[in-house]
Amino acid sequence: MISLKGKKIVDLTEKLVARVAKIDGSIEQGTDDVYGHKWLSEETINETDGTMEHLIGANIGTVSDWPIGGLSGHMGAHIQLGVRHNDNWTGLPDGMKGIWDVPLSTYHGEACVCVLDELKAGLILPEHLSKVREGDIVLLTSCWSGDEQPTLAGDTAYWLAEEKRIKMLGVGVPGISWETNYDGPEPGNSPTHRAMTGNNIPIVYPLANIGSLSQDRVFFISLPLNVERMEGTWVRAIAIEDQ
Repeated sequence: MISLKGKKIVDLTEKLVARVAKIDGSIEQGTDDVYGHKWLSEETINETDGTMEHLIGANIGTVSDWPIGGLSGHMGAHIQLGVRHNDNWTGLPDGMKGIWDVPLSTYHGEACVCVLDELKAGLILPEHLSKVREGDIVLLTSCWSGDEQPTLAGDTAYWLAEEKRIKMLGVGVPGISWETNYDGPEPGNSPTHRAMTGNNIPIVYPLANIGSLSQDRVFFISLPLNVERMEGTWVRAIAIEDQ
């Protein structure tokens, strides 16, 4: 029997409240994620047994200021890999995998907690990540937001992926500006995406509460939905640490 006695579970996902289009035509307003995206749902009746269900997304036109009919797998805390996400870019290697292709063990393990409060508006370099061990999951955050966030340098992303061979990258948002040159020409665009997905290393974000962890090393779990062909899926990410 596995026991969590003496352990503390810390939720690293921000709570969201769904915006619901109700059967009676009224709207229950919800909350946005850190990127301003709403969690959209539509109330309906299951005709088989009469229970109420909520469709993820909503019919186009159900709500006048609700112009989209779907909800992205990138809404709220989510995880992503390369296949069907950015494998359409030039300059990426063969052998990229999707979320469904890698072992379930990819999504949990020992994590190095990197709180970079001292790097206000600075570049995150390998010297700032000296506690990262080969094969770690790496969790990055800081107390800063906006233009004051530390930025993960592209060369550092490649160092993590190819020298440290990290298992997964988890990013606190706000806290870390983790991608650069995202709108630049290929193949020089988005070096963090390229470094991670090109080496089949999942990226999970936006995470919350990393700074509340009391230890430098924790056990991290962030499981994607078991749905093939989804290039990004929602997660509930947790850290387990000693009390």
